[in-house]
Amino acid sequence: MTVSYLFSGLLGHLPVLAALIAGLVLVSARQTRLGPRSTTLARLGLAALLLSQLLNMAWLFVFPQLIRSLDYRASTYGMVTFGVSVVLSLLMAAGLGLLIAALVTRGAGGGGPFDGSPYGFQEAARAGAPAVGPDQGSGGAASGYNPTGPPGGV
Repeated sequence: MTVSYLFSGLLGHLPVLAALIAGLVLVSARQTRLGPRSTTLARLGLAALLLSQLLNMAWLFVFPQLIRSLDYRASTYGMVTFGVSVVLSLLMAAGLGLLIAALVTRGAGGGGPFDGSPYGFQEAARAGAPAVGPDQGSGGAASGYNPTGPPGGV
């Protein structure tokens, strides 16, 4: 096995490994915002994807050694490769499924990043203030304010 083979196999996986590790760090940093269920699912999903990448890298290094040391027929190598690829694909699918489940699952206390209105109407209602929306006193049709049209409500 040449150094260039090892180096090219490692280089191809480094960006994915870095992204998965960064994802684990970000999920840990945003733990309170995500909620416990989403955090757990995201960590499990990212860990499964990380394990899949590490096993894939290990297979890239083991396969040439396997070919060199064992005297199998081509069909045997095909079956071994098929078995390893099925296991790695299932692990990757499980990781992606857990990551998707983390995205669509919200904890009981945690709001999502898009929770609430961009205008702050819901925040005022949560704080106990009366809810004032675009049609209720501040800028509604009765006041003559139309944010998309000319002044005067025309």
